[in-house]
Amino acid sequence: MVVGLLLAGCTGGGSSEPTGAPAPTTEPTTEPAPTVEPVEAPVDPCGLFDPEDYERWRTGDQAPRVSMFGPPASAVCLMPSQWGIGSDVLIGYTMVPGDLFEDEQRELATNTNFGELVAWDGIGDAAFGYTERLPVRVAYHTPAGHTMGAARVGEHTVWVRVNRSMVPLEDVRPLLEKVVAGVSPAMHEHQIVLPDECPAPDHPVIARVFGEVEYARGDAGWGCSYISSHGWALRTTGYALSPEALKAENESSARNLASGTTRKVPAPAGMVRTRGTDDREWLDFVTVDATRQKLEVSLRDAESGSRPTGVSEADFDELMDVLIQAWRDAVG
Repeated sequence: MVVGLLLAGCTGGGSSEPTGAPAPTTEPTTEPAPTVEPVEAPVDPCGLFDPEDYERWRTGDQAPRVSMFGPPASAVCLMPSQWGIGSDVLIGYTMVPGDLFEDEQRELATNTNFGELVAWDGIGDAAFGYTERLPVRVAYHTPAGHTMGAARVGEHTVWVRVNRSMVPLEDVRPLLEKVVAGVSPAMHEHQIVLPDECPAPDHPVIARVFGEVEYARGDAGWGCSYISSHGWALRTTGYALSPEALKAENESSARNLASGTTRKVPAPAGMVRTRGTDDREWLDFVTVDATRQKLEVSLRDAESGSRPTGVSEADFDELMDVLIQAWRDAVG
C-alpha cells in the first residue's frame, strides 16, 4: 500500500517573513502488501469426473447432483439411476479429518463371503478396492452388489462407488485415481456451499429447530443437506421419478401404511405426505403424482441414532413447511 505523508512548514509570531531553513519533509514511502493466502474454490464432487465418465457409468438421463452424508461431513456426487431414485455411482470426500478410511476398510474385511477386498498401491497415502456380489436384487431401483474404491489423502478419505453387480475392480481403480488427482485442501476449507434454491443455513426456522449449521452442501436440482454443531443431520433429497418408479413407489407407500411403518400427515393439495413411525429419526416422504416428483427428508442425531432431543413433532412440521416450499419453488 502506498502512503503519502506531506508535512508542511509553519510560521510563528505573526511574521510574514521566512524563518530560515525550510521545514523538513518526508518522501512518499511504499509499504509491502500483507501476505494473504489465496482461498481455493470449493471442490465440486461432481466435477471430479470427465463427461465421458458420466456417459459410461450412468443409466439415467438426469444430471449428477451434489449432496452430503454424515457425520462425518462428506460431500458426495450422486448419479441418479434410470428410475430417478437410487444412484448408479457415488463420488465423495470427507470435509473433516477422521478415521473413516481405516474404519471402512476394517468393516469390509469382515464381509468377504460375498466380496473381495484388495489393497492398492500408488493411490494417495493408502487405498483399497472392494467388490461385492449378491445373489439377489435388493430393490427395484438398487442393483445387487457394488464395487468401490477408497483412498486416504492426509487425514481425509475420498471414494468412488458403483452400485452394480459384477463390475471388475480394475474398472474402478482408474476412477479412484482420477478423483484423488482432483481433490485439494479446499475440499475441507469450505464448510457451507449451498445454491440459492436451498434454505439458507441461518433461516429462522432452521436456526431455531436444527441449531447452528456447521456443514452444508446442496444442489439446485434438488437436495439440501445440513449438519449442526449438535451433531444432528438434516438431509433432503428430491427425485424426478420415471413412470415405472412412481408406480412402484406408490405401491410401496401403500404397503408401508398398511403395515404401520408409516402414517399419513397433512399435506398441501395435490401432494401425499407420509411419516415414518420409527423413533430412530424424523422421516417424511412427499409425492406429487401429477409431476412425478418425490421428496424425502430425514432428521436424526447421528451420535445417539435417534430423533434429536427437544425437537417435537410440531417443530419438525414447521421445518417441513420450509423445505417443501423450497423444493416446490425449485422443481415446480
